[in-house]
Amino acid sequence: MVIAGEFPPLKTIGRIRTVKFVEQLRAHGWEAVVVTLAPSGQEPNFDPKLLDEITEGVEVIRLPLPDIEAKIADFAKLLLGRKRDVSQTKEPTTPASRPPEKTSASSPQSNLLDWAHGIVRKLLRTFVHVPDNYLPWARAATAECIKICAARKIDAIYTTLPPFSSAYVGHDLRKATGLPWIVDYRDLWFGDVLREWLPEWRKRLELRIEKRLLKAADVIVTVSEPKTAYMRRLHPLIKARWETLTNGYDTDIYGNRERTRQLGQGTIEFVYTGRLFKNRRGYAFAEALGRIHKTDPGQIENIRVRILGGVEADIRARYDEILTRHGIAHLYDFAGDVSYDAAMDAQINCDYLLLIVDTGETSDGVIPGKLFEYVAARRPIFALCDPGATQQIIERAGLGKAVPAESIDACEAMLREWLARPVPEKMEADNEYLSQFDRREITRRLAVLLDEVAASHTLTQGC
Repeated sequence: MVIAGEFPPLKTIGRIRTVKFVEQLRAHGWEAVVVTLAPSGQEPNFDPKLLDEITEGVEVIRLPLPDIEAKIADFAKLLLGRKRDVSQTKEPTTPASRPPEKTSASSPQSNLLDWAHGIVRKLLRTFVHVPDNYLPWARAATAECIKICAARKIDAIYTTLPPFSSAYVGHDLRKATGLPWIVDYRDLWFGDVLREWLPEWRKRLELRIEKRLLKAADVIVTVSEPKTAYMRRLHPLIKARWETLTNGYDTDIYGNRERTRQLGQGTIEFVYTGRLFKNRRGYAFAEALGRIHKTDPGQIENIRVRILGGVEADIRARYDEILTRHGIAHLYDFAGDVSYDAAMDAQINCDYLLLIVDTGETSDGVIPGKLFEYVAARRPIFALCDPGATQQIIERAGLGKAVPAESIDACEAMLREWLARPVPEKMEADNEYLSQFDRREITRRLAVLLDEVAASHTLTQGC
């Protein structure tokens, strides 16, 4: 039983790990029943083409995500005599969904409604959506999963976080059925660098919730050794088995795609495919380009930086200030969200891949799933990340270099070095080292883990 809030057709990087596990576990004798979100089709990250990622024959049960905020907004509009605006009531699709774009209100009534809506959104985000807005979905998922377990032969429960509310489903199923529960942390819950906005009281509350739920877990998985070590220090009394299963890459991820853009002609492209939000910003790269533009403008006149993904409003405003101050706005292309196909094409056609990693106290254990798409693309990776697991993988594999995420000096020095030499036509990576990140190998390890916990459960039941 796989409980996954992020699954195709929603275009999140977290979906890839789960959908690939479900596909490749079949080769090891494991069939999955997936319980996930029923998208409305109005989500900004909805991409119906991604349904093709789900292997034929995989059973997927979809449950809707109630949108409390939209219901409150509709009720308020009803009271004010305004028609319901469907475009403003899209169901959120991630625990940290971006706030809706501001609209230009012209009437006092609209101003009042927008003000009230903002207050409600903040109250829900802070006091109600604990740990995230998937909690109502998790309750429905628990009830559905209990029915499935009663009617079918289920051998193990696997929940993947975030959304962190999925942990409630795993905990309650473990208590109700006695089946072994594997909880997979793609991101940390307490201590995650992207959740530093939470007030201290909320962090402590969620830590208590996490401790209580994990007492029922049989196996706790994280995606890097630093994260596993951090979790073990955070939960020293938890008796679960601890495992590290990194994200991985598929050797055939690009299929028959071929490079269509010639190297060394025209512009030199740095491509970043992903969102910029919260602690994932990349300002140092823009500042470094600005410095070079001031002293050696000819060195960067052919540079283009393509950002293919959503950019949080505050971060975009900061970029606009930096680029205007340095006079380099023409070097940047903020394309916004693009299809997964377009992002893949950009990765194999670029000159350099730009990787921007989250900053914060636990960033040493962050290995973004995006890194492994970049690994498969075999283009040079220019990474902005603090010392840790991501830097080690990139440099040990010979796929590029990393500089501290917020060091303008280090970024400028490396940029000057890279721009002074020809763009590499091909990266000679250390394939023997990278073999440990082949997704088929990681899936094999997960299958062994599932075999062991299922056998242990059967033995215990027999006794």
